[in-house]
Amino acid sequence: MHKFQNPLKIESNYIKLISSNPIKIKLSKKMVVKYFTLYKQKKYYYVFDIYNAKVNRAIIKKLDNKTYLKIVQNNRKKVRLVIYSFKKLSIKYTKFPNLVINIKGIKQIHQTKKYLPKYNNFRNKIIVIDAGHGGKDPGGIGQYHIKEKNIVLPLALYLRNELKKRGYKVYLTRDTDRFITLRNRTKFANRKKADLFISLHCNISPRHPEVYGIETYFLSPARSARAKRVAKLENSAIGNLRTTTQNVVLNFLNKTRIVDSTKLSIDIQKSLIYNLKKHYRGIKDGGVRPAPFWVLVGTNMPAILIETGFISNKSEARKLINKTYQKRYAKYIAEGIDNYFRKNP
Repeated sequence: MHKFQNPLKIESNYIKLISSNPIKIKLSKKMVVKYFTLYKQKKYYYVFDIYNAKVNRAIIKKLDNKTYLKIVQNNRKKVRLVIYSFKKLSIKYTKFPNLVINIKGIKQIHQTKKYLPKYNNFRNKIIVIDAGHGGKDPGGIGQYHIKEKNIVLPLALYLRNELKKRGYKVYLTRDTDRFITLRNRTKFANRKKADLFISLHCNISPRHPEVYGIETYFLSPARSARAKRVAKLENSAIGNLRTTTQNVVLNFLNKTRIVDSTKLSIDIQKSLIYNLKKHYRGIKDGGVRPAPFWVLVGTNMPAILIETGFISNKSEARKLINKTYQKRYAKYIAEGIDNYFRKNP
């Protein structure tokens, strides 16, 4: 029997800045470092290219009045660390097991800090989180008899806590195991005058347990057979809906809201995939897709539905029941929401 590997112990392909006096970068075995210098426009550049590596965010640090440190993602597989100065420096470095750079002539190097864009004021933003299914409706039942409703509820609670820490005002459609109709979920969001509505679900494909991945949906007519299948499964709580009825409703959707929902979907999906890959193997980008989810119909605000993973897939199901994974998942949804509001205040 194949032994399950703990995803938390998998070596990361992200570099880590340990200190800036001296500059010390934690590397993995697969990373390769190349060094060169440049003199351009009366500046000295000392460049370290780190191949097979990634950096979470750009780092900019002032080392002294004439010297700066910058670390950026130069391309998909290369991180570039640049020390640039208006004076000539004496650089000595070692590459293994970590990249350690000593600079002569720098009096004091303070601990580095990440350069982050300014946050908007999120305190006036209201978010409604909808934990799908609940009560008599278990949702999908996957590997190890996992019920969808029991995955999305703790995830919603973690997400609420994460968003509150960031200054948002947050409401849950349910915070216990109880059944709520799809119509009442959207009514609740409208009554709270929410700025965003986020519905959490788990995907399932019993006939194809090998299928896995994270997908994010926004309300729109489905353009693929897969989107139609997922929507049909989630819409089953309200019984059979005629295709004609669906099309009539969808044709009268607010186009601006669809665009905003698409933007939100993209920001959250990118945040989830980009960040989860730092910690776990087997994170698959299922993409952003349009679909006629009736839990999203009737909302007055941008609304999306996140299929957090396939509980019919053994590996993904194990991740989804793990508390550490759930907390990280919630954090990266919150980061996606931050990114959306930065661009759409």
